[in-house]
Amino acid sequence: MSDFAMAGIKELRYYVMLALYFPILLYAFSTFDLSEETFVVNSFEPIVVGSDQVVLGQPFEGRAFLAVGGGEGQRLEGAGELETLGDSVFTMRTGDILKPNESEKTVSYEGAFHFTQVGGEVARIPVEGTFRVRRPDIVAFSEATQTVYRLCSNSIRIEVPGLENRPLSLSAGGQSIRGRQITLSPSGKSAEVKVSVVEDDREVFLGSKSFAVIDPPRPEIRVTSAGRPINNGESLSRRRALLEFAIEADESFKRRFPKDARYVAGSATVYLRKGMTASKKIGSFRIEGNKLVLTKALRDARPGDRVLIRLEGIKRINHAGQAVSVQLHEASRTFGYSIS
Repeated sequence: MSDFAMAGIKELRYYVMLALYFPILLYAFSTFDLSEETFVVNSFEPIVVGSDQVVLGQPFEGRAFLAVGGGEGQRLEGAGELETLGDSVFTMRTGDILKPNESEKTVSYEGAFHFTQVGGEVARIPVEGTFRVRRPDIVAFSEATQTVYRLCSNSIRIEVPGLENRPLSLSAGGQSIRGRQITLSPSGKSAEVKVSVVEDDREVFLGSKSFAVIDPPRPEIRVTSAGRPINNGESLSRRRALLEFAIEADESFKRRFPKDARYVAGSATVYLRKGMTASKKIGSFRIEGNKLVLTKALRDARPGDRVLIRLEGIKRINHAGQAVSVQLHEASRTFGYSIS
């Protein structure tokens, strides 16, 4: 049989099969009723995209997707503490997850997608994952980040990265405030600020920030007589034996803590050495307004005798009016002059 004849037979066979099966195909398609909410799903894979780590008090959020062939997720459902926002976002509060002695924990969550298949059946696709909750870093902003001055008005600002827009509660030294700034005036060796985040009118403890407590820089003492500076070893007239002691705060400390930088001396112990004899204590004298008058005490002194003055009871007056004792080396508070 020729090639032409064979080609004609194949074409005839094609038309016969088309005539037989085409009406059946048309009928089959006419029986499907697909609504807008119906999907033909051939394959699926639930995916949650979100941070794998949050800080305590920061809500976990994960956006959920259902990768399907021919359809998409229609309703999202959370289990337990896991809540949903719309049809694609999981969220979970984290304020109660960590115990006081815990610093980090891995949290598991479960949920599900629900969607309608052909025929009206509702399919449920499980979704699960994990994320970590840790205590946040607490950052303090002050004049000295890691230290505060003893019995001074130390203003501390606290920030918690990740919770910038959440209200905080700070407590220290018996005081508690809502906000990000607190004033410390500690007397011990260390100070601690406890930090909590306010959540639904309750406080969730986040952690603490500790500070070493140090004394302010030592002041310097300058002495004048009759309005002029008088240095150690210089002459002092016994007829006008009036000394004024200016106890000056460190410039940097005074600039930062002006209400904590006033100093006073309580008294002075005075010794007199006549000629080559040993020094003899002639008395202790109160200092009024940082001034010491020795005219009467030195009436028996002679030119060339030496007077030794040692300041006692030096105190710093702080912002609250407290008199805080200041420990100075003996050499820095002792002054000697030659009587003239």
